[in-house]
Amino acid sequence: MKVGVNSFIIREISGHGFSVDELPVDVIELGFDDMPVLTPSGINWEVLHELLSLNVDFTLHAPCSDGNNIKLDLGVNSRKNIRIMENVFRIAQILDAEYVVVHGGDIGNNYHRAFINTKRQLMEIATIAEEYEVKLVMENLTDNRIGAFPHELLPFLEKNVSVCLDIGHAFLTSLKYGLDIGEYFLLDDIEHVHLHDNGGARDEHRAMGEGCIDFNNILPKILFRKPKNIIWEIREYQKADNVLRSILSVKSAKIRVVR
Repeated sequence: MKVGVNSFIIREISGHGFSVDELPVDVIELGFDDMPVLTPSGINWEVLHELLSLNVDFTLHAPCSDGNNIKLDLGVNSRKNIRIMENVFRIAQILDAEYVVVHGGDIGNNYHRAFINTKRQLMEIATIAEEYEVKLVMENLTDNRIGAFPHELLPFLEKNVSVCLDIGHAFLTSLKYGLDIGEYFLLDDIEHVHLHDNGGARDEHRAMGEGCIDFNNILPKILFRKPKNIIWEIREYQKADNVLRSILSVKSAKIRVVR
């Protein structure tokens, strides 16, 4: 089990936050808005070589519909989505990244159309990912995208697609709709986890203790599922110490479970 952070708070990648040597992490999840390794014209090989020079392990988060550098929306049936994802898999292969996180498509005006488009394209890119020896993990989201509720993810779980359980999103959805957050832990194949805190109203992506999620209760349930990667996906924090505390909370809990 690897414990890591998103690339937004890694100074060598995004210019924000901490140097990679300051954080006790095993892996960094690369977001394509944080460093322009992928552009509309293809892979930026110079930037990719800079990433390789960091000498760290990576997972990747595929581009999203609200991306700044590259936009990808599986809710729209487009060969452009397939071409973008194949470049993502090439980058994953070069970085020796085994996991790529994907989002369900934007719902827009037609839920069923977005669902079918997401399903159709995900099946194709999952096959391509297998050729590159990469595993897809589909993230549970919030209202505006396919995959907010646990049962919505079930039709997408196939041979090369498993679950990215996002605790911050699960918490918001559970509060809004009166859903038991424990239902998310009933999903099979939770191989990848995103952790971040919030106050229950917005998707704030804060460090542990800066919102109201009870991680003392959540962490044992996560570790029981034995995911391959646990990523603190932090974009805002009140104190730098809280970022370090977030990472160490998982590492210390993992040690207790092993013992």
